[in-house]
Amino acid sequence: MSQVHIVPVRTPEQLDIFVSLPWAVYTDSPLWVAPIKKEDKALLSPGSHPFWETARRELFLAMRDTTPVGRIAAIVDDKSNAYWQESCGTFGFFECLPDNEAAMALLRAAADWLKGQGMDFMRGPLNPSTNYTCGLLVEGFDVPPGLMMPWNPPYYVEMFNRFCLRKEQDLLAYHIYKDRLHIAPWLEAELARLKEKGDFTCRRSTKKTLAEDVATMLQIYGESWAKNFAFSPLSENESKALVKELVSFLDPRFFVLFFHNDEPAGGMVALPNFNPLLQRANGKMGITTLWHYLMTRKERRESYRIMLFGIREKFRLLGLPLLLFDYMLSQAKAQPDFKFVEGSWVLEDNAAVDDLIEDFGGEACKRYRLYRKDLC
Repeated sequence: MSQVHIVPVRTPEQLDIFVSLPWAVYTDSPLWVAPIKKEDKALLSPGSHPFWETARRELFLAMRDTTPVGRIAAIVDDKSNAYWQESCGTFGFFECLPDNEAAMALLRAAADWLKGQGMDFMRGPLNPSTNYTCGLLVEGFDVPPGLMMPWNPPYYVEMFNRFCLRKEQDLLAYHIYKDRLHIAPWLEAELARLKEKGDFTCRRSTKKTLAEDVATMLQIYGESWAKNFAFSPLSENESKALVKELVSFLDPRFFVLFFHNDEPAGGMVALPNFNPLLQRANGKMGITTLWHYLMTRKERRESYRIMLFGIREKFRLLGLPLLLFDYMLSQAKAQPDFKFVEGSWVLEDNAAVDDLIEDFGGEACKRYRLYRKDLC
């Protein structure tokens, strides 16, 4: 077998290879959801995506002769490092055929580049930060991924272990099933008390207020997650880009803001499961997209993913988390095709949120891992 050599991505043609490589890895993986190539290329391109206004990266391909067998991105997020006062390099966008030599060469190339940038340790996978897709699936390989959640082959776990990456934090995904939904009597009593007390009012978003409401939700998200592990603050331009993206396909029925005396206190955003549509699109949005959209209508309504959840710190002990989950589940149960809600991701050591989801009948079904390796 020919030796592996690592090639930094320098040309548009090499970037095309980098973006297309997952299709070689996931040929026989029915649970994998293909990303839209155009969007992935924009996300990876400085000048096309606002993340890179305060970050830098190097992309690497692993080649055997002229055949690409793996890829990785090494990333320095200066904004996040300034926020946490640390020198953390990250790696992400890792994909590799079952080729241990290629995987070790890719991870070593990323580590060497990050060390050359003055970083003390590496963390990942982050694609490219915790505000986007992140984590390596380590449990729940037989469960389809939620929208904008990763799925990877089980052998990636052994590759990361072989490189002596160690667990730093696990992220959990929960499912709350309609036909198994059970709420403890104490919780029902507490919800009744909170509703009668009336400290909070809620407002479901509308198409007219959607952009403004999403911006408010992102402010709440930034404040409520500010002290959480690996939080990366969004820049103003990142927030604007995310507002634009969410507004384009968000269902206002599954977006709610709660207020305390007209002051935004908390909110939650759930998105329909667009993965069946993405699987049919197979990386491209084109003339057949409308047909695929119509053909997957029922599947998209069967599940939702809670992807944004936030409560401002001064309101956390006033029962607002209960009201948020109760609202979202009541909206979901009202949909005739609805089967389950996915809550993801949640830090495994965030006992307050983990316990709350379980109190509403949630079952942990998938585990994702963030790894760390010192570079000194």
